Amino acid sequence: MSEVSTLEMLQAWAEIVIQRWTARISMFGVVETSELLRSFTSQVHTDANGDASKVVFTFLYYGIFPDMGVGKGVPYDKVSQSNRRAKPWYSKQFFNEVRKLGYLMAERYGEKAMEAISLIESKNFIRSESNDTAWKDSSYKK
Repeated sequence: MSEVSTLEMLQAWAEIVIQRWTARISMFGVVETSELLRSFTSQVHTDANGDASKVVFTFLYYGIFPDMGVGKGVPYDKVSQSNRRAKPWYSKQFFNEVRKLGYLMAERYGEKAMEAISLIESKNFIRSESNDTAWKDSSYKK
């Protein structure tokens, strides 16, 4: 089985984020219409080398208001004085998913770092008696 590229992993992660947002929107009863659900998109941007550089999510602006408990004439600083309550479909879930992505990326690049270290060790680039002798005999010694 071939390894999944970072680009493919990020695209799959973005799809999962949108699925989880959709589930939380339903759980909290946020949507009066399905326009918000249809507006979700994600795009993984790449740099000139084709390496993933960022993930961008878009959705209708009004979707963020229920997350904060604002709207319909209730500003953020008055939420606690009203009967409106936040329906945290976005912020809490998003930051949890970003943390999970951090773990995935650390695992991915940690494994690559370990592979590089193993390669270096196998090529005997790490300090050894022969390297010490070569260093002592080299012209770099002061």
